[in-house]
Parts: sequence; C-alpha cells; structure tokens
Amino acid sequence: MKAKGFTLIELAIVIVIIGILVAIAVPRFVDMTSQATQAAKEASYGSIRSAYAIAIAEKKGYPTVQEILGKLEGDATFSSGKIQVTIGGTATDIANVYTDTTCTTAATAATNTVRCITKAF
Repeated sequence: MKAKGFTLIELAIVIVIIGILVAIAVPRFVDMTSQATQAAKEASYGSIRSAYAIAIAEKKGYPTVQEILGKLEGDATFSSGKIQVTIGGTATDIANVYTDTTCTTAATAATNTVRCITKAF
C-alpha cells in the first residue's frame, strides 16, 4: 500500500516560499498606505485652497476662518491656527491660517480674517 501525501521537505519548501512572498508584499502595502495618506492630505489642502479662493471671490475681500470652513464639505475644524481634517480616523493638521499677508501671525479664533494659508504637513 502506497501512502499519498506531502513529505515534510515539500511542506517546508512551500512555507519558505510563502514567507518570501509575504516579506516582499508587506513593505509594498505599508508604502502604499503612507502614499494614500499623503495623497489625502494633498487633496484636502487643495480643497482648502479652493474654498479660500471661492470665499475671496464671493466676498470681494479676505474671508474669516468660519467662512472658509463653511465652503468645505466634511469634517474640517479649526484649532490653534490650523485647519484640521479627519484622515483615517485621525484629526490631521492640513493648513496653517494666518491673519497677515506675510504668513507670520497665526489666526487665533474662527472669526479672524485669513490673509494667508500654508501647508501644515
């Protein structure tokens, strides 16, 4: 009677091959996750810049932080001179907002007029 099945060596070789494939795939997946997060930050920043430009055009002057947030869809918030957006369940600083055109004096309240916006990441 001849037994059918795999030898221990064959099973070990398959496990080693699977291990090699996993070792190659995991770093690529992790890198794609960080790239996706960066792309989400860039997209959010673009949305904030667009909302700022629209608010300027509609108001014919500089908007307040509240007016910019009102143009954004989603869960954008303002805290300590920064506009934050939730990305992957985490509140992420996206844009610094300033009350002067030289981008040196951070906005301290949502009612402050915004004259400059820069990336916060």
